[in-house]
Amino acid sequence: MADVLIVYNAGKPDAARLAHESAQWLRAAGYGVVLADQPTAARWDAPPDPNLALVMTLGGDGTLLTGAVLAAPVGAPLLGVHLGRFGFIAQVEPDAILDALQRWQAGDYQVQERLMVQARLDGETRAPTALNEITLLRAPTAPMLDLTIRINDLLLTTYPADGSLVATPTGSTAYALSAGAPVVHPQTDALILTPISPHTLGARPLVLPPTARVSITVQCAATNEPNAQAVMTADGRRHQTLQMGQTVHITAAPYRLKLLAFNEGEFFEKLRDRLLWGARVNE
Repeated sequence: MADVLIVYNAGKPDAARLAHESAQWLRAAGYGVVLADQPTAARWDAPPDPNLALVMTLGGDGTLLTGAVLAAPVGAPLLGVHLGRFGFIAQVEPDAILDALQRWQAGDYQVQERLMVQARLDGETRAPTALNEITLLRAPTAPMLDLTIRINDLLLTTYPADGSLVATPTGSTAYALSAGAPVVHPQTDALILTPISPHTLGARPLVLPPTARVSITVQCAATNEPNAQAVMTADGRRHQTLQMGQTVHITAAPYRLKLLAFNEGEFFEKLRDRLLWGARVNE
């Protein structure tokens, strides 16, 4: 019997109710169902069943990001239900859940393969993955960083900044957008290297091929700061402290997220409706 994992945000008023209603429908259709709230799912190193038929998330994009790192490594498709404030990735509205599940069961859907990124520190085998971005930031009380960037082991530059990030096209409408990166269609194959608050006019976002290996060495821009630290985050959720002199190697992950889609033009609709693409805001 195939299993379905449902990850829901218990902080959303309707998420738990809709999760249990969906589970009831799936069980009646012959599926085993595992229910997990978002904090529980985020603590798992692997999904409860490597042979998952589907991962379903109910919440905002943060809940979907949690589901993505569980679904992608085992090749399970992900169905995202939008219950959040912005919801740029999740595609299904709450009143369309049953229709989406029926279409999934009937094979009436599209699969969008979304590039993911991973990060590895020198000397470590563990490589956290992210659907949106890997971010390096100075600690809140630390001075500005000096970031040395290498692409495929070739020196690109060193610039002073609060940090730097490597985003996927999916993440180009998340933190990278706020940092000045371009909007990239989510099915494009690319990595987007973006400085965060650089203290120079010469540091600009750079779009790279998906095969690029981005290495970022972290140093403190100020002298006599022995306790300076930086933080690496994966999708803004999984944090790891970095010491000065450490290098982070960021590449595309060896797998991609299989996101279920039912509306081919939804990305462009969200650009218009949620990012006010082309709107005259002074009218």
